[in-house]
Amino acid sequence: MGLSFHGVEKSYAVYDRPQDRLWEWVLRQRRHRMHVALTGVEFAVQPGETFGLVGENGAGKSTLLKIAAGTIRPTKGEVRRDGRIAALLELGAGFHPEESGYDNMRFMAALHGLEGDAMSAFVESAVTFSELSDESLKRPVKTYSSGMFMRLAFAGATAVEPQILIVDEALSVGDMHFQKKSLDRILALRDRGATILFCSHNLYQVRSLCQRAAWIHGGLVQEMGPTEGVVTAYEAHERRRYIHLRQDVPPVPSTESEGAAHIGSEVIQGGVPLVKFLSLKTETAEGVNMSQLESFEDMSVEIEVESYTSDPFHVALAIVRPDKDNVFGTGTQMRADKQVLSGVGRHIVRVRFPAIALLSGKYLWSVYVLDDSGFQVIDMAELIQPFTVLNRTRQEFGLVMLDHEWLSPPLGVNNSHVSSPVDQGGRI
Repeated sequence: MGLSFHGVEKSYAVYDRPQDRLWEWVLRQRRHRMHVALTGVEFAVQPGETFGLVGENGAGKSTLLKIAAGTIRPTKGEVRRDGRIAALLELGAGFHPEESGYDNMRFMAALHGLEGDAMSAFVESAVTFSELSDESLKRPVKTYSSGMFMRLAFAGATAVEPQILIVDEALSVGDMHFQKKSLDRILALRDRGATILFCSHNLYQVRSLCQRAAWIHGGLVQEMGPTEGVVTAYEAHERRRYIHLRQDVPPVPSTESEGAAHIGSEVIQGGVPLVKFLSLKTETAEGVNMSQLESFEDMSVEIEVESYTSDPFHVALAIVRPDKDNVFGTGTQMRADKQVLSGVGRHIVRVRFPAIALLSGKYLWSVYVLDDSGFQVIDMAELIQPFTVLNRTRQEFGLVMLDHEWLSPPLGVNNSHVSSPVDQGGRI
């Protein structure tokens, strides 16, 4: 169930004008130049491994994924695939735009060699996972939004459990609920031994999912190895490139590049943050980064970030349940003075929670680095450092303790009628 690349190269003939193709054929004279999208690609993804691909737009990542999936052939070299393969590449690739969602799922089932009851089970599994309505599934897919396309494409690709899964930015489309649901399915496939080739500009996801990674640059494998080292090298390259561009080139309009991270009016290619979250540390009287604490303990939180730009920014923090429901969130942009952070270098932000009012339960932290408006996310780390709270001193239940006061009359008093302020004079 592995996937390996052996001396893979991909080149394309580029013509300045469409008619040059015809003249080249008629006159037998070369009228094109060659563009080498990939060259010398040589690595193997081990069975059961989740392998990441990182690199800026145009580096050759999508070309490599299409070769891996078998949708295009390499100019040189070969790809060896051992196992049933499924790919999530361009949204809706392979869908017939005039056919309904149901019919496209039946077509996908047929491509897997399914028929009869097996086809029905495939379609039922896919449409259930997609959560699309019956009305939507009866419509032609050309009427779908990109999020609906992604839901159906992902559901169909994983309805027959693949042994090799290829994912290209699929988790960047759709709402947060379905992104989490899709990620959970990928993790489940990984836990069951599937081989996964995962490409994303979300470097936090790459770090979290992948054991190893490769950085593709200019059609070459620039670096390959354990994920943290590869991603760190890629981030350093992107920051150097951005600083150089910032000195020499006017700001790029924010609509110029898909998949870019935005800070103010500027664009950072590849999604590498110029203000990066580094660490979160909690401290109580019992110690640092305790995995268990008592309700109503004093707690302090320290967040460390590193800025590679003088642009101002904010830091936000949230306490989250495992189902991703926010229990409490705050940020520096919510302070009365709305003071921003700024300056190149490392910054430490501290928050103190006196007698933290969480009741028994399991919780996590999410940290966000935001632009100076407090809306655009520059970097984030979600659902990190799980901890458990035990409420040993009180009997109240729920998530948090709210200040309250019972106004019932003393025991023994007749409760058939309790006077209210309105009863006593008509004034509240």
